[in-house]
Parts: sequence; structure tokens; C-alpha cells
Amino acid sequence: MKLVSVAIAGLLTGCVAVQDYPNARPMTVDAIQAVARTEVVVAESNNGIEKSWFMTDSSAAGAQYGLIGGLVTAVMDAIMNAGPSRRAGQAANEISELVPADALTASLVWHLQSQVPEGEATGVSLKAVAASQKITSPGPVDRALEISTNYTLSEDASAFRIVAHVALQGKDLPYRSPYQFKSAPPKSELAGPVYRNTFTYHSAQLPVPTLTPDLKARLASNIQASYRDANGAPPAADSQDAKAMAKELEAANDDKLTKDEIAIFLTREWLKDNGALLKREVETAHAFIAKYLVQDLNSTAVPSFTGKDVLLETASDQRTVRRVGAGLDAGSYTSAPGNLTSFTTYGNAIAIAKVNSEKITRLTSQARAAKQKTTKKST
Repeated sequence: MKLVSVAIAGLLTGCVAVQDYPNARPMTVDAIQAVARTEVVVAESNNGIEKSWFMTDSSAAGAQYGLIGGLVTAVMDAIMNAGPSRRAGQAANEISELVPADALTASLVWHLQSQVPEGEATGVSLKAVAASQKITSPGPVDRALEISTNYTLSEDASAFRIVAHVALQGKDLPYRSPYQFKSAPPKSELAGPVYRNTFTYHSAQLPVPTLTPDLKARLASNIQASYRDANGAPPAADSQDAKAMAKELEAANDDKLTKDEIAIFLTREWLKDNGALLKREVETAHAFIAKYLVQDLNSTAVPSFTGKDVLLETASDQRTVRRVGAGLDAGSYTSAPGNLTSFTTYGNAIAIAKVNSEKITRLTSQARAAKQKTTKKST
């Protein structure tokens, strides 16, 4: 059985990438014996908790009408995207004040350190755990277990997910694919990490608010407030912001709540009591990642496209932990709440807090300057 993985670029060009083996790479008996105890490097969270949103793109439709069509659709998209983009950025800014990116990194490091055994241990175990800034030090650390994370709030802010990508590679740890291929193995299966997996945590789901006259009034007030400048002044008449605000206010008076409108209210729920609920979910997610990572490092089970999910744990609140059984994600781990009432979507765009984007820009400039300096010395 083959699973077809299609990237966005593939949809546009007609190219389809076929991969007939899962992304996870389990440890082998030889690798477990060779690694024994491993250092852990946690990539610093630079984005912090991102706010996802849906970006409208009409460029393909406008392209058939030439340059004029492209310009018209670009202006329309700018107006339609202004409000959602602005509010997603505001949500990311507000969240970062209560749960800064550095706190996310520190929390994950702490939970991983809690898994370091005090004495001797069998199989693979963790030892020193440290954080590293991958923008300025991008290369892989030899023989270290490296972890990178993504924290994303959903479109309607009813939930968020945390994804940890883990890999272990070393110069003396050659990767040997456990899969059989009819012809020569693909290049991707000839080298790289000896271990690789993904751990995904889905938060509890907040109930979506019911539309009432009071909620409509609050929504309109929030929309108007989001367009005011630092001095509290509304956008200038006939400006793009004024047009975007008018369009949103018109939509706010209809009889349904969009995901973007729902997010205005639910973001506040996450931020209540100094972000207590958000912080609690983050800690639970990191505990899940640390616990099951250690277990998986000592498992040699080879995932298959045609396997079945394995239920590993059911908590008192009905939250479950499963090992995915089939498809490209076979072998990965997921933690999900019980009694879900609706499907959560994460849009096609993300907003990052201003403080985080400025840090990324600063570190990127430093890394570029250091690289240029090294290049000049070598020449």
C-alpha cells in the first residue's frame, strides 16, 4: 500500500511525491547499545505560541484576467486579510506577555531533566539537558538527542497543539533502513538520523460561545478597538484599514460567528487568571513528551503503513495517549482530550508576537554577519 503525500507546490505544478514508508525512525538493538546515555539539546522556542489564521488568496483566480485582474484581487485580499492578520498578531502579542517563548523552552528542559535517572539505567537514558539557539548554531550536535517544537493556537482559538520533533544522529551511528525496497532505496533512506519521531499534544477544547445580541455588541466593540492606533484614534476615513474595519463590522452584524470572530472571545479564556489554563496545558504537554520520548527511545518496533493505533494510556479525564498505527505518521505519538465536540482547524498562516519576530530578525542578522566574517577569513 502506498500513501501519496502532496505538498502545496506539488498541487500547483502537478508533481506528486510518493513515499511508501513512515517518517518515524525507530531505534535498533545495536543503536540502543551504542547510545546508552545521550545528551539532550532543546532548540530554543523562537516563535513562542503562534496564532494561526486563514489567509485568503485569490491570485490564481485573478491571474486569468491578466495584470488588471491580479491587481484587483491583490487589493481585495489585502482588505479581507487585514482584520484577521491584525487580530492574530494581537493574540500572539497578548499570549507572549503571559507565556514568553523563553518560558516554554525552560519548561520543556525541566520536564526532560526530570527523566534523567539518578543512578545506572538500562537501555537508552537521558543525561545532560541543555537549550541551544539554532539560528546562530544551526548545525546538528553529534550524538545528541535534538528536539524542536511548535506551539500553535487554532483558527478559532478553541484549542492549541504542541508538536515536538525529535532526532538523534552521530558520525558513528549509521542509519540502516528497516524497510525493503523493490529497487534502490531512496537517498533519504541511505543516511541521516538513526532515530526520529514526532510527539503531538492536543489541548483541551474550549466551548464555542453562543451568538447573542450582547455578544454581537461586544464583537463590534472589539473590532473597532483592534483598529485604533496607539493613541486610541480610529483609522483615517477612506484608508484601507477603515474599509477593512467597515467590512468586518458588517460581517459582525450577521447571524453567525466566523472562526476569526470566535477567536476574539476564546483567546481571552486562555488568558484568564494570568494564563493559568494555558500554562497548565503547556506543562501537561511537556510531561507527555518527556515521558513517552524515553519510552520510545527503548522501543525497536518498526512502524507500518497498515498498522493500527495502539492505546497507551487513558487518564481520569478521558485524555488518551496513542501510538499512531498507519500512514506517514505511523509510529508517532499523540495525546488528545476526550469528548471532543468539533473538528479543530489551524488555517494556512500564522502570526508571531512582535517581540519574538524582532528577536528572530536580530539573531538572523547576527548569524549572517558571523557567516560573512568567517567567509572573509577563509578567503
